[in-house]
Amino acid sequence: MPSLKKLVLPLTLLLFTLILASCGQPDNSAATAPAAAATSQATVAPEASPAAVTEAAAATRKYTDYKKREVEIPADPQKIVYVGSNPGDLLALGIKPAGASLSVIGTQVAYPDLLEGIEDIGYPFSAEKILALSPDLIIFDDWDETGIEALSKIAPTVVVGLDGTFPTEERVRQLADLFGRTEAADRWFNDYQAKVESVKKQLNLTEGDTATSLLVLGSELYIMGGKGLNETLYGQLGFKPAEGVQKLVDAGERFVTISDEVLPQYIGKHMFLLTDTSSKTAARQSALMDSGLWKAIPAVKEGRVYTFDSKYNFDDPITLDRLLDEIVEIFGSKGKQ
Repeated sequence: MPSLKKLVLPLTLLLFTLILASCGQPDNSAATAPAAAATSQATVAPEASPAAVTEAAAATRKYTDYKKREVEIPADPQKIVYVGSNPGDLLALGIKPAGASLSVIGTQVAYPDLLEGIEDIGYPFSAEKILALSPDLIIFDDWDETGIEALSKIAPTVVVGLDGTFPTEERVRQLADLFGRTEAADRWFNDYQAKVESVKKQLNLTEGDTATSLLVLGSELYIMGGKGLNETLYGQLGFKPAEGVQKLVDAGERFVTISDEVLPQYIGKHMFLLTDTSSKTAARQSALMDSGLWKAIPAVKEGRVYTFDSKYNFDDPITLDRLLDEIVEIFGSKGKQ
C-alpha cells in the first residue's frame, strides 16, 4: 500500500491552506452581518482634520508584541502596512491597511472586493514599496522573522502570531487588543455564531455525520486535517472527521498528500472537494473522477460530494463568513441525502 507522505509547507501552500481554512459571505440577509460590517468598516479611522492627524501621530504608547518585544507605537495609527498571510483578520475589525502582502494570496482569497485600494508590497516584501507608503505602523506575521530588523528601520514594527498554527479567534483578538477594537471583535464573533446556528437550521444537518475535505491542487491530492474548511465543518456545523481523518486531527496534521489508492480510507459520509481552475488541477481532477476507484466511493455513488473553490480554505473571519453562504448555496441546493 502506498505510504502517506507529509506535505512540506512552502509559503504558497501555507497561504493556500489558510484559505482552506478557517478559514464567505454573499450579501443577502441578517445572516450576512459580519460580511457587511467588514465591507462598510474597512478603514482604519474616520476622516480626520490635518491637525487631528498630526496630534494623533505625536501620541505614542508602549506595546509588548508576540515576541515579547516592547515597541513604541502610535496611539492611533493612521497608515498601516501588513506583512503576512491573513489580511482578512484586519478587515474583519474594520481596519484597512495601506499596503499588504498580496502577491501570493491576492488572487486566492474569497474577498477580492475588500482588497481594492490596498497596495501590494510583494512577497518577499519590498522595503522600497513599504517605505514609499510612509507607514506609521507595520504589522508583521510570524511566519518569517528575518525581516523584522529591516522593517523596524522604516516604522514601528509589531510581531503578531498570525500564522496558520493560531486559531482564528486568537489571531483576531491579538489585533483587537493592539488596535483597541475589542468590542468590534466581540460583535463579529457573536454575529458569526448566530449565523452558524442559522445555517445549521437551514440545512437541517445531522449532528455527527462524518465528512472529509479533499483538496485537488495541481497534480496532487491532499486530505485536510483539523484546519482549513474542516474548521467550519467540524468546529461549527457538527460534522465529525472520518476515521482516517481523525488520526490526522489527533496528530495535529493540517493536511497531508495521499495517493489515489488510499483515498477511500479517509472518506466519510460526505465529501467536500476543494479545487481551482488551473489546467493542471483540472486534468488531475478529471483523471480522478474518471477512475473506477472514485466511482466506487459511497459518497460519490450516493451524491454526497460538494465542490468548492479552494479560496474557501483560508481561515480568516471574512472567508469563514462567506463560506457559510457558499455551503448554504452548494450543500443546500444539492440536497442532503
